Amino acid sequence: MLKKYNRLLTKYEFGRTKKYGENRSGKFFHVYIYKPTQYQGPSRVGIVVSNKFSKSAVKRNRLKRVFREVVRNNFDKIESGQWVVIYPKFSAVNKKYEEISADFAKTLQEVPLTR
Repeated sequence: MLKKYNRLLTKYEFGRTKKYGENRSGKFFHVYIYKPTQYQGPSRVGIVVSNKFSKSAVKRNRLKRVFREVVRNNFDKIESGQWVVIYPKFSAVNKKYEEISADFAKTLQEVPLTR
C-alpha cells in the first residue's frame, strides 16, 4: 500500500488530473498523468474502479489491490511531482498480476514525463 502522501485523495485532484492530464492507454487500463505547475512534492497516484465496472465488490477490490501493488513496485519510475490516475479496463478482470505489471511498465515507458 502506498503512503498517504503518495495517494490522490480529493475530488479536485482527480478532476484536475483527468481534465488536464496526458492520457495513455495500455491493454488493461487508461492512465492520466498530470504535472501541476504549483505543486512541489512527491508523486501522487489514485486508482478508480467504479460501480459501472462491476457490481461485485469482490472484483472491484481485487483489481484495486492488484493495481496498487503494480504501482507500488513501479513507483520509482514515476517522476517526482506528478499526479497519476489509473482507470482499469474490463479486460483486466481475470488477468494475472504479471500481465498487468508488464503492460503498466510498457505504458509508462511511452510517457515522456517519466524517468
